[in-house]
Amino acid sequence: MEENSREVLLDRIEKAAYENEKSFHGCSRCVVKAIQDHLHIGDENTIKAATPLAAGVAMRGETCGALLGGMMMLGLVTASADVKDSKAMAGTMGSGFKLARKVEKELGTTNCTELQKANFGRFYSLADPAQYEAFIQAGGYEKCSKVCGKVARITAALILEYQDKL
Repeated sequence: MEENSREVLLDRIEKAAYENEKSFHGCSRCVVKAIQDHLHIGDENTIKAATPLAAGVAMRGETCGALLGGMMMLGLVTASADVKDSKAMAGTMGSGFKLARKVEKELGTTNCTELQKANFGRFYSLADPAQYEAFIQAGGYEKCSKVCGKVARITAALILEYQDKL
């Protein structure tokens, strides 16, 4: 793939993840959907499986849901369904490590609570209706949409690099 067309594709994936989060919410599934639609990886079950990972794993503020969605998509490309294939597992873990490091470098952390503190000056528990409303009023879906876009772009770039080596 030419560099220019690759950048255009990555721009589209980033924009799609951003728009998905802004419109529909659920960072993990929004990243999955953007990559799925543009790279033709996964299916509706992938989106379903990603859904409870949003907002730092079921609204707990733990690992960034966008990153978890990215990890799922990376795993669909790099992993083996054969649980006995330890070589493939090791390769996939290496790819996942690389993704996490790139996201951490770009965003400063891979933790949802810490990302919220960096973006809003505090953590909002999205499981609490009052805090969820405050999150929305603070521009939560604008800022989290940007995170989704960045993570989707980084993930897609790694997937394309991996596919180039096949």
